[in-house]
Amino acid sequence: MLTLFKDIYYSFPFQLLLLSVKRHQFLLFIWVFLFIIIIGKFGAGIGVPAVLLDPEYLGKVGYLSFATAGLGFGAMYVTWNVVIYILHSHRFPFMASLQYPLGMFFINNSLIPAAFIITYFITVFNHQINNEYQNLWDVAMDLVGFSAGFLLSILITALYFGFANRSPESYIKSEERERKKRKVPFDEISDYAPNTRVDYYVTNRLNIRHTRTVEHYGPSLQQLVFRRHHLNAFIAFLFAFAFLISIGFFLENPFFQIPIASSAFLFLSILISLFGMFLYWTGTWGSIAIIAFLLVANQLTKYDLFGSQSEAYGLNYKTEQAKYTLANLRALSTDSIVTKDMDYFLPILENWKKKNTDPRFPDRKPKMYFVNVSGGGLRSAMYTTVVMQRCDSILEGTLFDKTFMITGASGGMLGATNLREIYLKQKEGYSVDWRSREHAYNVSKDLLNPVALAILSNDGLLPFRRFKLGDKKYIVDRGYALERGFCRNTDFRFNKTIDDYRIPEYEGRIPLMIYHTAIMNDSRRYFISPHPVSFLMRPLGKNALSNRLEIDGVDFCRFFEKQEGNELLVTSAMRMNATFPFILPNPVLPSEPPTYVMDGGALDNFGVETSIRFLKAFKDWINQNTSGVVILQIRDSEKMEEPEEAKQKTLFSRLTDPLGTVYNNMENMHDFLTDYRIDDMDEEMKGKLSFVLFEYIAESKAQRAAMSFHLTTRDKNEIINSLDRPNNIASFRKLGGLAR
Repeated sequence: MLTLFKDIYYSFPFQLLLLSVKRHQFLLFIWVFLFIIIIGKFGAGIGVPAVLLDPEYLGKVGYLSFATAGLGFGAMYVTWNVVIYILHSHRFPFMASLQYPLGMFFINNSLIPAAFIITYFITVFNHQINNEYQNLWDVAMDLVGFSAGFLLSILITALYFGFANRSPESYIKSEERERKKRKVPFDEISDYAPNTRVDYYVTNRLNIRHTRTVEHYGPSLQQLVFRRHHLNAFIAFLFAFAFLISIGFFLENPFFQIPIASSAFLFLSILISLFGMFLYWTGTWGSIAIIAFLLVANQLTKYDLFGSQSEAYGLNYKTEQAKYTLANLRALSTDSIVTKDMDYFLPILENWKKKNTDPRFPDRKPKMYFVNVSGGGLRSAMYTTVVMQRCDSILEGTLFDKTFMITGASGGMLGATNLREIYLKQKEGYSVDWRSREHAYNVSKDLLNPVALAILSNDGLLPFRRFKLGDKKYIVDRGYALERGFCRNTDFRFNKTIDDYRIPEYEGRIPLMIYHTAIMNDSRRYFISPHPVSFLMRPLGKNALSNRLEIDGVDFCRFFEKQEGNELLVTSAMRMNATFPFILPNPVLPSEPPTYVMDGGALDNFGVETSIRFLKAFKDWINQNTSGVVILQIRDSEKMEEPEEAKQKTLFSRLTDPLGTVYNNMENMHDFLTDYRIDDMDEEMKGKLSFVLFEYIAESKAQRAAMSFHLTTRDKNEIINSLDRPNNIASFRKLGGLAR
């Protein structure tokens, strides 16, 4: 038994594994990271595992998409082996005697990749069966596709290195000829590090063979062989790098929108190569060099050397910058301006009233509806869509007529914006039915693929591509990829501006829609509407200004009037409202100092605050002209959850608890505050405010759809099925009762 352990310990595969564990934790961490993703221990709540387990290509998941993912993994597998070969081949001189040393190295350095492939196949099988409802044959073809792509990568690599890497004898002859010309002695090459003992290695036929001595080659030849291999490997790396960059030029072409899994594997290949070069050039200082590189790169990004900061499309960045100062904000929200803006809205309110007054009963006052939707990625977009469609059915096709305003955050606004656009097309005579379930499936189509591809092939490398919108040019980044992807999935017109909706909203043909986005500079918010909304910027009490009550909002179009704020694309308004951290870039707006914005859900994830501010401003008109207000809140989370059980805390968790408590309970804090606001508003409206709550509650916590830009088949079915759960059945009944 001792002999067996000794043989295993001094085997080539085990020695290579030990070297990676002892010397190159940065490279090893990449594999660890992939492992924890596919087993669902990282990002499961936001759908991260699905990007590897459910690769989508050309709108489908199947043999071709898995084959493309397999190609990407093959590239990563090759890169991993080549980098380790460059770093450690000199420690194993016996390889210089092998006919195909690099191929033998690949086979013996495959313990980690083999473990990953086995784990990946098991998790893919479980995911496709349990989440995509695939049959055994389809799953088998998926795995065959991945294997075929992986083997094709290996074949291409074998052909390249088989052609580029020659036998040791050929290197001797060519090197001797070159050195005779230059009159350089052959043995001038310095020695490498001490050899590592290896007794056995695995052959290309998976046989175990004892190593043999290579003393007859001499250290100079050994080094020469390895150096030539290193050069050929570096050329292969440059090809992979160029390929990933070139894809970035075709982001809008579906053919080049390879699955996230494939682009992620390719990106990790480049990362492994870069780390490998640092480790090779800096020797024992490799880890410190990598950390230093990351810190320097982080600092350089703030100088925007390539002009790559994300922008809001439609705004004019070439003109004078808007002054973001307290004095200017106060000047935009004086009593006279607020009064003027409120007078502007009176005809809009009257148009809504006229549309909703039954000519047979002119004295019967209509109810005014507000729809508030929550953030939550495509989960919320789809849930908002199906809930609004059923609400319209209960209201006998009058939801959009009765609704005065739609507000909210992130994914919910994606769904609501798309539905309103379809409704407007229907009103304009287009042959569309906004109640069709097709729209729910369209708005839930994958957006993560184009966004991730943009991150990996464009934003993370050389973000210098631009596109033209009218006479303006903007950077192409993952924000652009999201907007174009949304338009492609839903047939939404990419160049539609918020001003295109001004007249239909003013005339009462469609509900108003106000987007909000958090300003990262100071936690104020921009209110984005084609209409003047200074009354949303601050408290409106008679002593508000004299008491110096804070201005916490900015009328976007008035503030950016000179920068053509009304020309902002609707898709950019949605994107700024849905700028989920890390996934989407934080746009910079043309102000002085520059203002950066992020997801509106950071300040108001449910849109209730905007509605309450509007109700507060127009409570007198609403009390006189309506029979009450109905707020429909459509949220992708449960509002009143049971308190969680306290758990034993580690030292680290105790240190991070203060920050974690604030972040994890952000939605609760929003709810607590807005509930008080709603209760106060109900008092001001003399008890005529009704609140109808629609919550996405999963069958079980494990079945909850991910908050992501990618939904599985099970996620979509789960969202639709949630409409018929007890909480929503009760809410639909309440809505029906209010309509009578």
